[in-house]
Amino acid sequence: MAEEQNDPTSRRPMPPRPQPPRPDVAVEPLRPRQEEPTPSVLPKVATALWALTAALVLALAAAIGLNWESVLTGVETAVSQQDSTASAADVRNTASATLLSSGAAAAVLMLLGFVALNLLRGAATSSKVLMGAVGILTIGAAVTFSTFVSDASALLGGVLQWGPFVVAGTAAAATVVALLPRVSSRQ
Repeated sequence: MAEEQNDPTSRRPMPPRPQPPRPDVAVEPLRPRQEEPTPSVLPKVATALWALTAALVLALAAAIGLNWESVLTGVETAVSQQDSTASAADVRNTASATLLSSGAAAAVLMLLGFVALNLLRGAATSSKVLMGAVGILTIGAAVTFSTFVSDASALLGGVLQWGPFVVAGTAAAATVVALLPRVSSRQ
């Protein structure tokens, strides 16, 4: 038996030590917890106004497309009054190029407006600059377009006379709403 007492492998394992009791600890944050603010509705309103602007541009484009020859004739009259020495082919080409380039510019401006509004949702600083520039360019393009089609304004119930100004108004409203500072409300 003396051998068993000296043999380290023959020992029984000691029971584990009891765990000491855990202290009661309470951690308080340095700053009080704030509720999440509700997002501003301004980006949604600006997007809705810009979508209305795009719809109005499409409606004007459809009205011009459905009455292409009569609108083109009206623009040709304006071009020929400015340059009486131009040939009929040059006048027609200039009038066609004016209408087509106006449509292309409107399409690009509408897309850039939606890009700016998408960036605005992420609160990108550059989005306000882009939206302001696109808004100003859209207003200017609409007013300029109204001068291009001024001789064709009697056509289509006068839609070419007041339509570009409605587009300019909705673009201005969308731009102003997009550029307003966002104030988040707390619940």
